[in-house]
Amino acid sequence: MKRIKYLLTGLMVIAGITQAISQEKSAPQRGEIRDTEFIIRKDRVLSLPRQSRVFEKSPALPPVSTSINYNYQVKKFAATLAPVALNFQPYAKAFPKLESDQTQAIVKLGYGNYSSPLIQADYHNLNNDDYTYGAHLKHQGFYTGPVDGKNSAEDHTAVLLNGSLYKDDFEVFGKIGYERDMHHFYGYTPDPENLVMQDSIRQVFGTLKAMAGIRRVDRIEPFDYEANVALRLFNDRFEAKESEVVIRANAGFRANDFLKGGINTLLAFTSPSDIYYDDIERNYFRLQPYVQYAKDAFKIKVGANVIQENDIVPNKSKDLHVYPVLNMSYYVVPELGIYGSYEGDVIRNTYYDFIKENPFLGPSENLKNTIQNFQIDAGISGKANDQANYKIGVKYGDFTNMHFYGNNEMDSSRFQLIYDNNTKVVEYHASLDYAFDDWYQLDASAHFYQYTLDEIEAAWHRPEWEAKLNNTFTPDKKWLIHANLNAMGGIEALNLASTNQRKLGTIVDLQIGADYAITNRISAFAYGNNLLNQKYQRFNNYPVRAIQFIGGVSFKF
Repeated sequence: MKRIKYLLTGLMVIAGITQAISQEKSAPQRGEIRDTEFIIRKDRVLSLPRQSRVFEKSPALPPVSTSINYNYQVKKFAATLAPVALNFQPYAKAFPKLESDQTQAIVKLGYGNYSSPLIQADYHNLNNDDYTYGAHLKHQGFYTGPVDGKNSAEDHTAVLLNGSLYKDDFEVFGKIGYERDMHHFYGYTPDPENLVMQDSIRQVFGTLKAMAGIRRVDRIEPFDYEANVALRLFNDRFEAKESEVVIRANAGFRANDFLKGGINTLLAFTSPSDIYYDDIERNYFRLQPYVQYAKDAFKIKVGANVIQENDIVPNKSKDLHVYPVLNMSYYVVPELGIYGSYEGDVIRNTYYDFIKENPFLGPSENLKNTIQNFQIDAGISGKANDQANYKIGVKYGDFTNMHFYGNNEMDSSRFQLIYDNNTKVVEYHASLDYAFDDWYQLDASAHFYQYTLDEIEAAWHRPEWEAKLNNTFTPDKKWLIHANLNAMGGIEALNLASTNQRKLGTIVDLQIGADYAITNRISAFAYGNNLLNQKYQRFNNYPVRAIQFIGGVSFKF
């Protein structure tokens, strides 16, 4: 029996070893895919036993009762204490005064050839918000000149004081100043045997000016106004005198962002006197109402010039003049626009105006205003790349009593006024201004004139063409450079003393100037005029100085 038991046990051990060995041999290698059979039975149904649903609600828990009382009683406790007296005192802290870069005063000192000193001082007080005031002083002389040294000297001195008082919505302003200009009548032919005394040809102009006015500060309000009264007293070294009072009053009203209107008025009382006239009262009043509409690229202004003047002129038909005013412009695109205008006016001329235009003017028989019967101006204008602005157009005007200059028939070194009864002028004009970043600016213009005259042969001492080219360079914060070119030509001259006529040479004046900031307060400058060394004449028999240089320093405070 035991043998049988041992035999069965041994067989079972051998069978287990054999099975293990066969499984090890038949074990699939890694990644091997064996054939496998899956059986899917569609007819098999899975069923679950039904379970009864409980519809009974959970019983509510009984409320919890408590005997605690949550009501509190608040009692007020008042303390009988005396009030504490607190004495406040502001503490004044000594703040250090900040240094300001704002310049209030500039002084410039220089000297050049032709014995030409330069002294200039400007002061502006801007420390107070309620008022400002300033002062200006300038003296520049050329004590030798192109003809007989001191006999062609000149100098110019100006002193000006100004101030403004600011209130809530208006400003009261004023200024007073004095100008002194010295010239010589050096338009003669030098003769060593016949010396000309300097004192006999010296001319000195003295002008006292004063003005006071009021204007609105906030210009964005619907109603705007400005009014001022100006006084001018003028005299020369001989017998010419002129006093003038001018009253200006302007009012404007803006209905909305597109429509506005206004009225400008000017009233002038002028009293000149000279060798040929005395006790003359030249009164002038102009009223200019207007309405302006501007929306998007379209702009139009319609108005009138109503003038009352009392000049005594031969064959004068009326003292009251009424002329229309019309200005229109439309920009097709910002780069291209068209404009046009039509306007009549009376251009007021005073002896002071003529002297500023020609300082070698001598006595004239009478003073006349220029009647602008009409002037038409039309052309194109636009802006390119937000850097350049241009304007090209043509003007045509009809004028009465347009003034010209001729050498005086009694003394050819002086000039006298010549008037033309009816003058028609065609003017072709073009202008361009360009700015590149912050270091270059260009301003250029050109004009060409054609005159059709009535009583005189030529437009005496008026240029046929003129051109200007102004360049400003700022390469860095320390440098400021100017390079300008002024040119004009086609000037016809008439000498009434000899009845000679001639055409003056072309004028080309090159000017270069530079300022260099040595420090924030000190700068050096150098200017040069007529660098092409041309001996041109703007007025007949009056050559200008040759190359001029002036240099110096300026100080800021």
